[in-house]
Amino acid sequence: MAFRMKTLAGMICAATMFTFGTAWAAEPEGIDINIADVTREQAAAVASAQVELHEEELIPKVNDGTKIMINLANRGLYLFEKGVKTKLYPIACGRYTNRSPVGYYKVNEKEVNPTWVDPADRSNVVTSGPSNPLGYRWIGFNGYYGIHGTNNPSSIGTYASKGCIRMLEEDVEDLYERVEVGTPVEVFYNRCVMEKSNDGTVVYYIYPDAYDCQPLSVEQINEWLHGYGVECFESDDAIKEKIAAEDGQPTFVAKPFNLTVNGKTLEWKAVQKDGIYYLPVYQMAEALNMPVYVDNAAGMVRTSYGTATINNFKNVLYINADEAEAIFNINGGKYSSNSMV
Repeated sequence: MAFRMKTLAGMICAATMFTFGTAWAAEPEGIDINIADVTREQAAAVASAQVELHEEELIPKVNDGTKIMINLANRGLYLFEKGVKTKLYPIACGRYTNRSPVGYYKVNEKEVNPTWVDPADRSNVVTSGPSNPLGYRWIGFNGYYGIHGTNNPSSIGTYASKGCIRMLEEDVEDLYERVEVGTPVEVFYNRCVMEKSNDGTVVYYIYPDAYDCQPLSVEQINEWLHGYGVECFESDDAIKEKIAAEDGQPTFVAKPFNLTVNGKTLEWKAVQKDGIYYLPVYQMAEALNMPVYVDNAAGMVRTSYGTATINNFKNVLYINADEAEAIFNINGGKYSSNSMV
C-alpha cells in the first residue's frame, strides 16, 4: 500500500477503483491490510482535506494540445505536445488483481518530493529520499491515483503497482516539467497498437493480454488495417501468427497513398510495398470509365490500350504503377508524401 501525505491535508495516495475493485498505489510487497479499515481512513482523509479543488483549477492555463495517453497493454505513456506525439516513456502499471483505471481524466495536482505513509502502520512515514516508494515527483490524475517515480526501477515495464503509474525517476521528472494541472489524461487498454511510422508505413504491434480481457481476431485486425487502406497487404496467416506471438514487436505492412484519378479521389488507396507502387485495377478502371478484362490463368489484365501483369492481394487485383500508362493511357506519380495523382 502506498500513501502520500500533503503538508496540510494529510491526503492519502491510494484509491478505490470503481471498475475493477479496490486498488492501491506504489506500495511495498507483503503487507496484510484490512481493506474496510483503509477505505474508512480514505473517506475520513477526503472529508478532512483542507485543500479543495475547484473546476476552474483543472483548466490548463494554455490549451496547447498537450495531453497524456497511457496504454496499459503495452505499458507505455505517450506525451502529446501541440497535438504531436513527442515522448514515449516506459511505465509500470497495476497488477492483475489491482488494475489501473481506464478512462478520461485530468491532472489534478502536482507535487515535488511527496511523502509516503504506510496505511498498515500510520506511524511509518517515509519522507522524500531514496527509500520513498513514490520517488521525487507526483502527478495526480484520478482521486488517489497518480503518476510518480519509484525506488524500484526494475519494476518498470511490468504490472507491479496497485493502480498507480510508475515511471523511471528521470522520466517522471521530465514529464513533470511538460504538463500542468488540467492537462488531459487518457488511460486505455489496447493490445493492438496500429499507427504510421515516420515515413508513412503502417505498422502494428500486438501485446500480451495481461488483464485477460481483450481477445483479438484476424477479422478485427483486418478491419483496422482497412482503415489505413492496407488490409490486402497483410495475409490472414501472418495476422494469425502475430496474434499468437503477441510479442509486442513491430510488423511493417505497407505505405498507403491517397489516389486521385482525373481529379477524383478514389476510396481505395495506392500502396507501396517492398519498393513497388501498386494501383487497384477495378477502381482505376471505374474512375476512367474503361472496361478491363482479366485472365487469371495468365495473370494478366487487358484494356483496349494494352496489357499488364496483375498482382492478387487477398483477392483484390493491383497493377504495378509503372504499367499504368500502358494499360490505362494515363501518367502521373507521387504528388506528396501521402498522395498520388
